[in-house]
Amino acid sequence: MKPDMDLIGALTSFSVGTLEGRDAMMVIELATTPEEYEQGIRRQMPVAMTPEHARELGEALLLAAKAAQMGEAPSYTMN
Repeated sequence: MKPDMDLIGALTSFSVGTLEGRDAMMVIELATTPEEYEQGIRRQMPVAMTPEHARELGEALLLAAKAAQMGEAPSYTMN
């Protein structure tokens, strides 16, 4: 299914790990336009963060996922 990409890119993949045994790291892979998505073009963005930020991000994503399953009520989570 082709994602709705009018305003933002579409996450196509991600991986997580640790950086030098101290910080958390994630690499997100995304397509920034519908054409890139269809052509299989992906951009990778590595992101390093403290363990605390990683935990907060995980919790925020879980909340957003639950809200998305509930329907069309917009919600905003900021750090």
